[in-house]
Amino acid sequence: MANFPNYIVFVLSLWCLLCVDVQASETLPVDPVVLRIAGWDVYGDPENHNKTIGYESFENRYRARIEFTPLTNLDDIIATAESGDQYDIFIISNEGVKILHDMKLIRPLDLGKIPNYDNLYASLKYSEWCQFGARVYAVPWAWGPTGLVYDADQVQTPDSWNVLWDPKYQHKVALWDDLSMIWITALSLGHTNVYNLTRPQLNEVREKLLALNNQVFGYYKGELEELDYIRNKGVILLNSWFDPSNLLKEEGRNFKMVIPREGAIGMFDSYMISNNSTHPDLAYQYINHQISPAVQQAMVRTTGLPPANIQTLEMLSPEEIKALHLDEADYFNRMILWDVVPRRHMYKQLLDDIKQDFAARQSDLSN
Repeated sequence: MANFPNYIVFVLSLWCLLCVDVQASETLPVDPVVLRIAGWDVYGDPENHNKTIGYESFENRYRARIEFTPLTNLDDIIATAESGDQYDIFIISNEGVKILHDMKLIRPLDLGKIPNYDNLYASLKYSEWCQFGARVYAVPWAWGPTGLVYDADQVQTPDSWNVLWDPKYQHKVALWDDLSMIWITALSLGHTNVYNLTRPQLNEVREKLLALNNQVFGYYKGELEELDYIRNKGVILLNSWFDPSNLLKEEGRNFKMVIPREGAIGMFDSYMISNNSTHPDLAYQYINHQISPAVQQAMVRTTGLPPANIQTLEMLSPEEIKALHLDEADYFNRMILWDVVPRRHMYKQLLDDIKQDFAARQSDLSN
């Protein structure tokens, strides 16, 4: 080597280093694209709530990484969308779609990029909550009532919301910390204009909810707290936006959900792509993946909610179809779909008043 000129040694050394560097770069993994999603906590993966149902197959197929922000009420989802943070997708209920549309926070969709859209229930995808003018802004994912959930081993099948006020279930009742407690109380009073109650009707609801505070064990904020109340706190009656009976059946608990004779409020949740999305093409692929029959089947078995894709029914057992009430032709029509609340500030103030009263009662009991 000493006979070689120094510059030749330098060139050969540099060439070797470049070869090693190129080979190393070819074997290094490419960083996955991060898709950021915000929506209802019930759609988090049961084992990893910072991921969504169906995330593993999507991440593997598209070399992506899901980051999911689970939220427990509509106001939080709206605030998250309005924050300007770089979210790609929102999962929100039908009245929320209109709110985000009117705030210009979501974009119109190219349905050619969502082939599974063709297999969704017409009653969902052609509704006023997904289309504005001639454009589609939301893709349905799941639907169902905010129904009455009860322990069938301890409660005879209830046919009215008024069972929540039955003294024999004192401290065995829980309510979702949401405006829905106002709506179901209005239904129990015979009012069906639940989203646009008059002042006298709101006063009626107030008095009845104050009385219900004698019964309530607590107010839960999301799926995990709801399940904790059932598993560990002795709660046997509650209003719920998802049916936990399948999850609890695996634990030997006999819980069921019904729509009382007064009816129930209902929703369907949809996907939207944010105007701030930095990965809209990947967002389209995600939505199409999520409404496929296989992922919809996983969603049904995780949440107890009926699917938006009609082909999913072929993958469900007769027992599952019956449990989801999909064999009842009028089930969907028995729901009063969530709607925009014109005097939302009054409803929220009422909700705050009821919870403050409950907190004061709990404080008195502890003193």
